Amino acid sequence: MKRTWLIIFAAAVVVILAAVYFTRTGHAPAGQPALVAVNGSTLPELQAEFNGSSDKLRVILLLSPT
Repeated sequence: MKRTWLIIFAAAVVVILAAVYFTRTGHAPAGQPALVAVNGSTLPELQAEFNGSSDKLRVILLLSPT
């Protein structure tokens, strides 16, 4: 009986720690601009910033989860 409660407690701790880990928000490293979600309202800002730095190497990498 005591072992069963210990296993249940350990499983609950693992689930809680996993939930905390996967629900916290990410952040950019120091010196890097903050991450921005690209959508219809932020696309003009991205385009202006991309076109404004035409003297530098520019790369846009789009990744899809599928």
